[in-house]
Amino acid sequence: MGLLLTLLAFVIAIGLLILVHESGHFWVARAMGVKVLRFSVGFGKPLLRWQRSPEDTEYVIAAFPLGGYVKMLGEQDGSELPPEQRARAYDQLPPARRFLIALAGPAANFVLAVVAYMGVALIGIPGLAPIVGTVSPGGLAQRAGLVAGDRILAVDGHAVDTWEDLRMDLLAAAVSGERLQLRVRSPEGRTELRTLSLRKLPPDSVGPGFVEKTMGLGPYLPPVVGAVQTDSPAAKAGLQPGDRILAVDGRPVFSWQDLARRIEAHPHQRILLRFQQRGVTQERSLTTEYVLDAEGHPQGRIGIVMAPLPADLIVRKERGPLAAVVYGARQTWTMSVLTVEMLGQMVSGRVSPSNISGPIGIAEAAGASFAAGLAPYLGFLALISISLGVLNLLPIPVLDGGHLLFCAVEMVMGRPLSAAVVQKAQMIGIVLLLMLMSFAFYNDILRLLKP
Repeated sequence: MGLLLTLLAFVIAIGLLILVHESGHFWVARAMGVKVLRFSVGFGKPLLRWQRSPEDTEYVIAAFPLGGYVKMLGEQDGSELPPEQRARAYDQLPPARRFLIALAGPAANFVLAVVAYMGVALIGIPGLAPIVGTVSPGGLAQRAGLVAGDRILAVDGHAVDTWEDLRMDLLAAAVSGERLQLRVRSPEGRTELRTLSLRKLPPDSVGPGFVEKTMGLGPYLPPVVGAVQTDSPAAKAGLQPGDRILAVDGRPVFSWQDLARRIEAHPHQRILLRFQQRGVTQERSLTTEYVLDAEGHPQGRIGIVMAPLPADLIVRKERGPLAAVVYGARQTWTMSVLTVEMLGQMVSGRVSPSNISGPIGIAEAAGASFAAGLAPYLGFLALISISLGVLNLLPIPVLDGGHLLFCAVEMVMGRPLSAAVVQKAQMIGIVLLLMLMSFAFYNDILRLLKP
C-alpha cells in the first residue's frame, strides 16, 4: 500500500507539473498566432492521443512520463512550409515573441508554486513550535550561546512560527551569507540576539541535515512516556503511559532526545530513573537491554515510546485570502532565490552536489507529503514546481533557458545563429542534461543503499 501511495503521489505531481509547464508554452504560442501541432505529456510512444480534426492540435500522453513538449509549426523547418502557412510558423516570429513563448513554461511553474503556497496558507500546516530541545557539543548553535529551552523568534529579522520555518530560514541564510542572527526568547523570558558565523563550512554541511548536524540543533520533544512495551525493563520497573522522566542517574533530563541519548549510551547496564507518575515523583533502578543499531553499534533500550505532542507545542497558522496571496508570492520568491543560490554554491563547491535528487528521491518525498495531508503535499508541489522552473531557465541548449539565450543573442546581433552552431550547442546541451540526470540517479541509489 505504501508503494502504491508513493507511485500515485509521484504520478499526480509529475503529471501536473508537466501539464502546467507545457500549457504555459501552449497558450502563449497560441496567443502569438502560432499553430501548435502536438501537445505531449511525456516522451516516446503515444499511449493515448486525441485530435478534434486534422487541422487542430494533437493531444498526447506518452510512455515516458518524465517530461513533455509542445511541437509548433515551423519550429525546425519553417523555410520549407507553403507560403499560406508561413504566417502561423514559430520561426517566422520576431525573436522577442519567441523569447516570450520560451519563458512561458517556467513562468507557469512559478505561478503554480504561488497558487500551491496560497493553498498551504489557507489550510495551514500544523508545525512543531521552534523551541530548542537539544544543543550538540561543538556545533554552531553551542558556539553562538544557544541553550535548550530557547525559543527562536526570528532569523535575520524574518519571524518564524514553526520548526520547519526555522529549518528553511536557517538553510537559506547559510547558503546566502557568512553569518546569521537569531532573535531568541530564553527560558527565563528574556529576548536576546545570537550571531552564528558560517565561514569555512565544509561543502557537505549545507543541505537537508544542516540544522541537526552542523548547527547542532534539535526541536523540543517532551520526555513523556506514550506507551510501555510488555515485559520490557520499563514495564518491570513500573513505568506507565503519561509518566514524565525527570532524570537519569541523577542528571536532569530536559527533552526526549536527552533521555534517548543517555539510555542508548548504557547498553545492558544498571541505570536509575527519576520520573513523575500521577503527580508523585518516584525513582526506579533497572537494567537496559543490549541491542545493535543500524550500523552495528551497541546501545541500550528500556522499551518506551514517546507520547504524542501536547497541544501547546503544535503551531497551526492559517491566513485569510489576501494574506495567502502575499504569502504565496513571498514564499515562491524566497524559495526561487534559495534554489538559484544553492545551484551557484554547488558550482563553487560550498554546497555538496549530493543534495540533488532524482526521480526516486522525488517519489519518496511525494509519497511522504501525500500521506501527511493536503497542505504538506501542496508545499511539496510548490517546491518541485520552483525547482523545475529554475532548472528550465538555466542557459543550457535543449532547455527553455537555451532557447532564451538564442533569442537574446539574435536580438543583440540582429540575425539568428547559424544552424550548425545551434545544432552543436544542442548536442552539448543533451550531454550536459544526461550527465545531470545520471548524477541525480546516482545520488538516489546511494541514498537507498545507506542503512
